Amino acid sequence: MPVASSWFGGPKRLLWSFALVLLLPAVAVGWLGLRLIDQDRELESRQRLERRDIAGERVVAGLERAVAATERQLRDPRSGISIQPGADALLVTMRADGLDASPTAHLLFTPDPPRAAPEPTTEFTDGEALEFNGSHARAVESYKVLARSPDETIRAGALVRIGRTLRKMGRPIEALAVYEDLSRITRSHVAGLPGDLVGRRARTALLAELDRRDQLRASARELQADLVARRWALDRGTFVSYAGQVREWTGEEPPAMAEREALSDAVDWLWQEWRRGALTSAGRVVRRHGSTDVTVLWQPGAAAGPGQGDRVVGLVAGPRFLAREWVRSLAPVGLLDVAFVNPDPQVPRAAPAAAASALRRSAADTGLPWTLILTDKPGASDLDGSSSRRRVVLAGLALIVVVVLAGAVVVARGVSHELDVARLQSDFVSAVSHEFRTPLTSLQQFTAILNEDNEPPPAKRRVFYQAQARAVSRLQHLVESLLDFGRMEAGAYPYRPEQMPVGPFVSGLVAAFRGDGTPEGFVVDCAIDTDSGDITADRDALGRAIRNLLENAVKYSGDGRRIDVRATRRGRVVAVSVRDEGLGIPHAEQQRIFTKFVRGAASRMYGINGTGIGLAMAREIVRAHGGDITVESIVASGSTFTVTLPAADTARDAIHSRGSS
Repeated sequence: MPVASSWFGGPKRLLWSFALVLLLPAVAVGWLGLRLIDQDRELESRQRLERRDIAGERVVAGLERAVAATERQLRDPRSGISIQPGADALLVTMRADGLDASPTAHLLFTPDPPRAAPEPTTEFTDGEALEFNGSHARAVESYKVLARSPDETIRAGALVRIGRTLRKMGRPIEALAVYEDLSRITRSHVAGLPGDLVGRRARTALLAELDRRDQLRASARELQADLVARRWALDRGTFVSYAGQVREWTGEEPPAMAEREALSDAVDWLWQEWRRGALTSAGRVVRRHGSTDVTVLWQPGAAAGPGQGDRVVGLVAGPRFLAREWVRSLAPVGLLDVAFVNPDPQVPRAAPAAAASALRRSAADTGLPWTLILTDKPGASDLDGSSSRRRVVLAGLALIVVVVLAGAVVVARGVSHELDVARLQSDFVSAVSHEFRTPLTSLQQFTAILNEDNEPPPAKRRVFYQAQARAVSRLQHLVESLLDFGRMEAGAYPYRPEQMPVGPFVSGLVAAFRGDGTPEGFVVDCAIDTDSGDITADRDALGRAIRNLLENAVKYSGDGRRIDVRATRRGRVVAVSVRDEGLGIPHAEQQRIFTKFVRGAASRMYGINGTGIGLAMAREIVRAHGGDITVESIVASGSTFTVTLPAADTARDAIHSRGSS
């Protein structure tokens, strides 16, 4: 220990030296491993970017081939291009005589609806004059005459006016019946709209005013279904107005309505562009309707004339068509996910996932109608097993760190233990030396006096001899205690058990302790339960253990001057307790004080003598008898040491088994 202190400057520096010796190589290896991982990750990142650029070019080229193939089919009338029912696309042919869309059922409204025949007006002049002047009843009678006309157009106009007038008169129930009759007229128009549509819409609106919810919901749903099924050839404005009103009545959106409305809106835009002569050359564009992007391609026909061709064929395609027809041709690429983004900067859009690592190809760079966002597919980012390699490196580094840390902990614990043992041994040697020095000093002094030339008087000489005898007795007690403790630890102490009553045994110990000269002012009280019973024990050994507790109670009493000794029966065990009102023991020390050579902080603070083996010997003796010793203490309030021993019927077996071990 002194050598280590001289080399490293003390125990703490020794521990730090061991820690540095073990940890520095681990830190160096860890740093090198992390650098290797960083370099590997950087290399993988560069390779991934190169691979993504190559794959991106393949995606752009593949999409260009797919779109160009579709445009060739549009340009060649013999190609026979067609859109299957249910597909998310429309094939549009525009000529001077009108527009054809296939499949027609996909259109919600018609960009060029047929013109309705002019409606008669002179027949309703008299009735409208009466209605305007407030003669509603006479106006109704005038309209009813016209409602019996064989001309269906006149009959439809009359029914519209009858219903309107009845509502003004506050007769909505009769108006419902009139609108019901009007909804049966399917071949005539009113104000340019089909008569049955006008009648059904007016009847549904009147049901809403009357708050007939069940009838309103049924009527609105039927009207909505016929609008979506394109029962009537309506223009865009009429359809949007009617569909919005019906949506308010039903409170729900038909399936795929937004998608079909976006396709129909794109067809309407294409038709309007054709009408104003803007489709003289091939083109590609993306149109946004609501939250849906629609791709529009068009090709002038082979017989295109100056200023405006006489035939233009276009394709209006939704997102599902793109994924099915064009992205499918990119399957060999297989490494990237493709997102089609509207290139118009004024169109709001959500940032795509993994935008920071995505590859962006603008429409201006590719010539395609969309901006392409290309991202790695899940699981496609690993390159040449680099992730597996990094995992192996990390696992190796972790193993090295764990081994080094475990070694550091083991070494630190071992060194700390050895330092603690060395310190305890040093304290023990110091304490024992002090204990031996006191009686030896007394012997030396009295021997010197007796060896003087002047012979002391007999009475004084007797006092000197008695003092020498006490010093010799103290030395003998110390030596025997050390030897006995060594034999007890080695299991070689010869216990001689005998059955004896607890009361007389404890009372005799207390009486002997008082007779040996208890310090002045101490009161040692002894209370024995009448049914405390018998124990089987070695009288001398157990007496030494309890006497040690009494001596400690005196030494650590502080200002307290009372010691209480109790002996009680607790079921199958007998308990002997020694309580003082002294200095107390901190909770952190209450288990360590039973370890050999360990002395509490109070002994050092108040200079209390001792060897540090008294409580360790007491516990060894008690446990040899099959019992145990415990302590309860509060600082500055005293301590209670309790010895528990088995009753006489089990004690002898416990002692024998302990002695044989």
